[in-house]
Amino acid sequence: RDMGLPGQPGPSASLPSTAATTSLLAPPSGHLGHALGAENHSDAAWQDIEEDLAECIAAWQQSGHANSSLDFPRVQAPRTPVRPAQGSMPSGPQASGFGPVLTLNVGGQIFKTTASTVRKVPFFDSLLRHAEEGSLGTTVDADGHLFVDRSGELFTYVLEYLRSGHWLLRDRAGDLEFVEVLREEAEFYGLEGSGDARLPLPRISEYVTVWQYRDDTSLYVDCLEHTVREDPDHQGLFRLCKYSGGLPLDQQTCTKRFKATSHSIQAVMSYFAMRGFSLQHVLENSMITHTTSADGQSRNGIGTQYVLCRQTTFPQASCLSSGTPPSIHVGSN
Repeated sequence: RDMGLPGQPGPSASLPSTAATTSLLAPPSGHLGHALGAENHSDAAWQDIEEDLAECIAAWQQSGHANSSLDFPRVQAPRTPVRPAQGSMPSGPQASGFGPVLTLNVGGQIFKTTASTVRKVPFFDSLLRHAEEGSLGTTVDADGHLFVDRSGELFTYVLEYLRSGHWLLRDRAGDLEFVEVLREEAEFYGLEGSGDARLPLPRISEYVTVWQYRDDTSLYVDCLEHTVREDPDHQGLFRLCKYSGGLPLDQQTCTKRFKATSHSIQAVMSYFAMRGFSLQHVLENSMITHTTSADGQSRNGIGTQYVLCRQTTFPQASCLSSGTPPSIHVGSN
């Protein structure tokens, strides 16, 4: 074909030979050139490639996609996650799930748990749901953790209950003030709605004092009134001393004084032992005061006290504690 280039022979010019083309297309020496070998072997290899390519093009054209453009999926590089700004939570899909481990800041204490654990109570179920939907502003700390402005110490017990289903109060079970405060905290999170979630009644020490004067065989018992009154087997064993137990401390602790019909200390001690009481102390040579009339006349004398104790629960706070009756004073001969 006539190239028609200035300064070049026109009609006599021709396309480069196959060998020249092969030499132009061949890779540099030291790479694939050593694998192709001699020139005739190179020509055969390129011919096979051209034939395969022509067959692929013909098949593609026959498939009806000749006029369509090829669309190859693009691979996007992962983006660095952006921490939410302080005082806000991400909404929508970014907030769903909160990850395998949920970190909470309750009253300045950090707790690690899961969303499924804390969602057992209405408070956190509502909090996390609104945070996921972005329909409610949620407070977070400087590290992006959900912040709840409540007692972290009390939340420790609430979280343990959510994990195990049991109130693990340990040595705080007998602390009446603590149990009452924890009960209010459980109500805040919505945990006191069902019977299974209710805090157990506190177990405390209930005391009974059996005593007698040194020069008298009569036996007296100072204890909570219902300890004797609610026992169906007490009939005929004890009689209420109506002039005793009127002091303010007696009324506060619900302490009443009973006189035993038996003069046997062993019989009276056995009665309380069968009801879970055990002997704790024996106080000898104690000064004991006993009111004997409505006008306040009393009898003072030296006697012996037997202090018994048992662990029990009480539903009423007014009778949650009783100790050595206030009308008994420990002294010496």
